[in-house]
Amino acid sequence: MLLRKFEMPWRTAYEAYAAVGWFLCICALGYMWKTAYVPRSPFLLLSALAAVFLAINLFRAGQIWKLKWSLGGKGISFITDQQLEDKISQKQANLWVGRGFDWTPVHTQRIYEIKRADPEQFYPPKPIMWLMEQWTGEQVGANTPEFIGAPWIHGVAGKEEELYVPVQNLIGNTLLVGTTRCGKTRFLELMAEMAIMQNYTVISIDPKGDVDFDKSLRAACRHAGREGDYVRFHLAFPGQSCRLDPLKNFTNPSDIASRIAALMPGGDKSSSFRDFAWAVLNAIVMGMLAVGEKPTLVSIRSYVDNGVADLLTRVTLDYYDRTLGTNWEASVAAFAKTRPAKGKKGEQDGEVIVRQSLNLLLDYYGDVIVPRGMRDEAIEALSTIYKHDSAHYGKMIANLVPILGMLTTGELGELLSPNSRDVSDPRPMTDLASLIRSNAVVSIGLDSLSNKTISSAVGSMLLSDLTSVAAAIYNYGGNHKIFLLCDEAAEIVNDPYIQMLNKSAGSGFINVAAIQTIPDLAARFESMDKARQMLGNFNNLFSMRIKDRVTQDFVTETFGATYVYTKQMIHATSSSTEKNITHFTGSVQERVSESLEDVLPPDLLGQLPNWQYIAAVSGGRLIKGRLPIINHAEEGSA
Repeated sequence: MLLRKFEMPWRTAYEAYAAVGWFLCICALGYMWKTAYVPRSPFLLLSALAAVFLAINLFRAGQIWKLKWSLGGKGISFITDQQLEDKISQKQANLWVGRGFDWTPVHTQRIYEIKRADPEQFYPPKPIMWLMEQWTGEQVGANTPEFIGAPWIHGVAGKEEELYVPVQNLIGNTLLVGTTRCGKTRFLELMAEMAIMQNYTVISIDPKGDVDFDKSLRAACRHAGREGDYVRFHLAFPGQSCRLDPLKNFTNPSDIASRIAALMPGGDKSSSFRDFAWAVLNAIVMGMLAVGEKPTLVSIRSYVDNGVADLLTRVTLDYYDRTLGTNWEASVAAFAKTRPAKGKKGEQDGEVIVRQSLNLLLDYYGDVIVPRGMRDEAIEALSTIYKHDSAHYGKMIANLVPILGMLTTGELGELLSPNSRDVSDPRPMTDLASLIRSNAVVSIGLDSLSNKTISSAVGSMLLSDLTSVAAAIYNYGGNHKIFLLCDEAAEIVNDPYIQMLNKSAGSGFINVAAIQTIPDLAARFESMDKARQMLGNFNNLFSMRIKDRVTQDFVTETFGATYVYTKQMIHATSSSTEKNITHFTGSVQERVSESLEDVLPPDLLGQLPNWQYIAAVSGGRLIKGRLPIINHAEEGSA
C-alpha cells in the first residue's frame, strides 16, 4: 500500500486545455442567454458551474506552470547589515540561514523524475521566464549567463520561505563542506555577522587570511556598536596585528609539551623522535615553572639549543632553598669532601666549575635527598636530559629544532612570544583566554598561501590553546557564548580539536568547521579512521557543491534514503484468425513500483549552484537553502 500519493508534476498542463474549453462554453452560454427565446435561468446556472470548473482548472494549471517556472532557479541576491539584523530580531536565539524549504520525500521524488529526462525541457520558454521575472521582481538563475550549477535543484519545491536554525542546536558542532569557490567563506561570514549582532564572542581562524572576510567582521562590529571588541591577528600583516601568546593557557606542563611536539612530522618512523622531543619539552617547561619563569616559544628554544644545565642549576638551588632551609650549603660542602669533582677534558675553567657544582648538587640530591623520600619531578626530568649523551640528544631533536626556529625568528617570534617588558612595542599583547573574557571579536589570518608550514603550525597551537581554555571554563565555570569558526579546517585540525568537538559544549563553544573534502582530513591526520572520528562529532552538516566522490558518499549517507515511486505503462496487442480475420486483442497496464534511493543523488551534490546548500540540522531535519551576499555599503534584497 502506498503511503503517499504518486504525482507527475512535470507533465503537460492539460488543465489549461480544459480551461480553454470551459471558457468557450461560458462564451457560448452567454451568447445563448442573450439571443435565446427560452427562460434564461438555466443559462446563468450553467455559466456559473462552468466558471467554477474554469477556475479549478486554471488554478491547477497555474500550479504546474509556477512549479516549472521555479525550475529556472534563483539568481544571486544581496542583503544589507540592517536587513540581516531585522531577520534575526524576528526570531531570537535563532540563526537565519537564507531562504529555501524543508526537504521531504516529495522533493526527492521530483528530483528522480527530472533525472529521467533532460531538465531543460521542462523550463518555460525564455519569454515566459522574462515575464515572470517582471511580475515577481525576482531574477531567474537560468537566465543568467554567469550562473554556475543546476538551477532546477532549488526549484523542485516551487516556493521559498525564511529558514532559521536554533542556536541551541548548533552547540552540537556544525560541519560545512564544499569545493573551492562555492561560497563557504561567505557562509561563515554570514554566521559570524549574526553571532556578532547577538553579542557572542567570535573567533575566526582562516588559514588563507581572507581580507574580505576580515573587512566584513570589522564592518559587522561597527554596525553592532562593538567596534572596540574587534581584534586582529594576521601573519601577513605583523605591523597591524596584535601579539598573541599561544602557550599562555594550559592546565598541566605536559599540555605545552604536547602542543609543540604535535607540530613534528608524524608517522610510525618518527614516533620515537616525537616522544623524545616531548620529554625534553616537558622537562624544560616543568623547570621553568618551578623557578617562576614564563614559558614562551623563544625561551623554550633557548634551552633546547643551549642545553638545560643553567635551568637545572637554578631549579636545584631553588628546591634546596625551599626544602632544606638556610644551612644546606654546609651540608653539601661536607658531602663534597667525600666526592671529589672531576671535569671533562677540553672544558674551560668556568665550564668545569659549573659542571662540577651542578654534578655535586645532583649527587647530593641522589645520595642524600632521595633516600629521605624527598623527590622533585622537575629536577629528575631535567637531570635525565642533562645526563643524556650529547650526540644522541642532537640527533633526537633534529626535527624539533627547525620547528622552534621557524616559530621564533623575526617578526613571527615577536608575535608569538610577546615581551611584556618591551614598552617600545605599541601592539597590544593578549591571549585567547583574555579575549574570551572580554567578549572580543577575533579575526585570525594565517597566510597559508605564503607559508603553509608556518600557517599549519600556528593554527594547530591556537586550537590546542583554545582546547585548554575550554577545559578551564568547563572545570571552573564561566558564562561565555563563543562562536569558533574554522575555515579550511583540514589545514590546522589536530587531536586537541577533536577533544574540543567532543566535550566543549559545556563550555559554551559553538564550533563551525569548513572543509573541502574528507580526503583532506585523512591526509592531515594520516588516517581515514581519525578523519572519521572527527566527522562523527558533528551533529549538523551543511553541504555546498562537492566534486569529490568520497565526500559525496559521506554526505548522502548522512542525509539518508527514502522510497521513490516509478510508474510503468505496458501496452500489448495481439491478433488471431481463429474467429475471423479482424479479431484483435489488446491490453494496457499501469504499474507503480517503489525502490529505496538516496534522498539526494550524489552526483547532484556536484551540481549545486554557488551559495546554495542542502543541510541536515537539528537531529535530522533536512533543508535546502540559498544564501545572499552581504552588502555592507548598499541596500539590497534577500
